[in-house]
Amino acid sequence: MVHNPNAGTEPEPIEPLIADLEEAGYAITYCEHGKDDIAAASAGMELIIAAGGDGTVTSAASEISDRSVPIAILPLGGSNNIARALGIRQSTCDIIAGLGKARERKLTIGTILGPFGMRAFVEAVGLGALNDAIEMVDEDPETPEEKRENGRVAFRDALAGAAPFDCDVDIDGTRFEGPWLLIEVLNIAAIGPRLPFAPRADPGDNVLDVLLVKASDRLAMTTWAEHFSGPPPARIEGGCRILLKGQAMRVRIDDRPLDLPGEPWTIELHLDETPVTVLVPGERKEEPA
Repeated sequence: MVHNPNAGTEPEPIEPLIADLEEAGYAITYCEHGKDDIAAASAGMELIIAAGGDGTVTSAASEISDRSVPIAILPLGGSNNIARALGIRQSTCDIIAGLGKARERKLTIGTILGPFGMRAFVEAVGLGALNDAIEMVDEDPETPEEKRENGRVAFRDALAGAAPFDCDVDIDGTRFEGPWLLIEVLNIAAIGPRLPFAPRADPGDNVLDVLLVKASDRLAMTTWAEHFSGPPPARIEGGCRILLKGQAMRVRIDDRPLDLPGEPWTIELHLDETPVTVLVPGERKEEPA
């Protein structure tokens, strides 16, 4: 079990969850996310359980020693975008009870190569307004719903005031020029506070969805971000190999921001050939959007 003890707005003790798993017949080896070595801890295991939010799932999926070992997700975070993209929306009790009859789904892992070296991603890589919103958001919510709403308000405010930036975008050899307010290269449909930037994205295919928002899209995108009805009113392209060329700005890899150097840089993104297998319990009890 890869567990984040700080996941969610009101983290709960892990002991009852481990007890439920042991009662269901699982022998648990505990691994704390952000502290213990996931690759070493996962060696020889028959199942990996990611108990936490999207960051925990990303680490478990990208750092396990053997991608043929299946992963189960116990979504304990505020948004749980990866779990939801795979159809996992039940309570932890229902998930544990349904693992014996679970179906398998593939989750592709992305690779990004740039001046920072090579890193993995599962959700998205982004430049622009959403990164600004992360710095603006109120980080003291009392509930997951409040946390998501705070994030959505911050995104609308950031988008409304975002300064256009230059970045050349190459998608499978086709070039797109800015300036832009937002670039998001997505592997799943929704990111951050459940922002549905790529509604048709499939986390198990070999295609990245690229949302390109220009200054001329600002009003329509800000209006869309009030209710999120339908796809975003901006350009969405799909591709397998993405090149981004820019200068002196911040890139976000999943939820991790990195400042890029002042001199011109190029980053390359693609999806790995070997996905991970995620167990999705059959019975589903929907939670509120």
